[in-house]
Amino acid sequence: MIRAGFLLFSFILSFAGCKESKESGRATSPRVKKLTRFDTPVNNQPFVRGSSIELSFSSGKVSIDSIQITVNGESTRYKRSSFSISLPSRKVGLWRIIAKVYSESRPETHYKKIIVLPENPPQEMTYSVIKTYPHNPNDFTQGLLINNGYLYESTGQNGKSTFKKKYLKSGKTLEVVNLNQEYFGEGLAFVNNQFYQLTWTSGVCFVYDLNMKQIKTHRYTGQGYGLTSLGSELVLTDESEKIFFIDPESFTIQRAIEVYDNSGKADSLNELEVINGLIYANVWLKDIVMVIDPGTGEVIQKIDFSGLLSEEEAREADVLNGIAVDPETNKIYVTGKYWPKLFEVNIEPKTIQQ
Repeated sequence: MIRAGFLLFSFILSFAGCKESKESGRATSPRVKKLTRFDTPVNNQPFVRGSSIELSFSSGKVSIDSIQITVNGESTRYKRSSFSISLPSRKVGLWRIIAKVYSESRPETHYKKIIVLPENPPQEMTYSVIKTYPHNPNDFTQGLLINNGYLYESTGQNGKSTFKKKYLKSGKTLEVVNLNQEYFGEGLAFVNNQFYQLTWTSGVCFVYDLNMKQIKTHRYTGQGYGLTSLGSELVLTDESEKIFFIDPESFTIQRAIEVYDNSGKADSLNELEVINGLIYANVWLKDIVMVIDPGTGEVIQKIDFSGLLSEEEAREADVLNGIAVDPETNKIYVTGKYWPKLFEVNIEPKTIQQ
């Protein structure tokens, strides 16, 4: 199943000074040749976080007077055509540099994008199984959480999507909400004494009270994947490298981060959980969970969950998807789509770190 990225914003670009083409009758924009150039860095050039970034500008016909550099809303003016800058934040990912070049002619604006990577690779982690519990092998697990000692689960597939309350240790279903045929259930979160359940392509988030009664819905544009909560915010993924922080009341984006490790962007982020203030994200189609700093987007750990199922069990199951922490005991549980088992696990380093 191939799913497109999640689009939460649309931008309208308006161009001034358009003229009509005689050949087509369509509006075209006249190209204005710039007299100055933004030479370095090149677009999408990677830099290690904390390093200096060398900027250089040139002009063949005019004399450059000064250059104003704006990054993340902070502006600094320079009197030279070559200089170095450092970024005003520890966030990793794609950064935009805006350069306004002043000369004896008109001011000209240039744009460059750079990629900022963490200094160190993520710590490689593995697991040990503490206990194993039954899990319904007919449940296509999309969202998983524990509240007040019960396991709550959102399942997918059109015509089979549900919101369930289960006994944690037996896996027995206590209550179930069946979604209509048109909805494909996705991520599940609990915040402000309410449950939030995403849908894949319908652009609908269902909101339930503590008794699993639907009390309202939110609309959004695009696709929904993973959902969890961090403090009073919802945290949402769209299968890309982006994580969005959502206001539960209005379901609007408050901020976003891009997730990168030292080798590049970490995309295909799916089901989520927050454990001890860090975001744990399943990687779609892999037995990997990434541990992410919510302030910077840096992947600080990668947990390899391969080998949880036997070869025979794996033949009947789908991918790993579902991680939950019991807030009362801090115990961690994982499962997957059509998995026959729920595992209580301990997460530990693959090797002793020096």
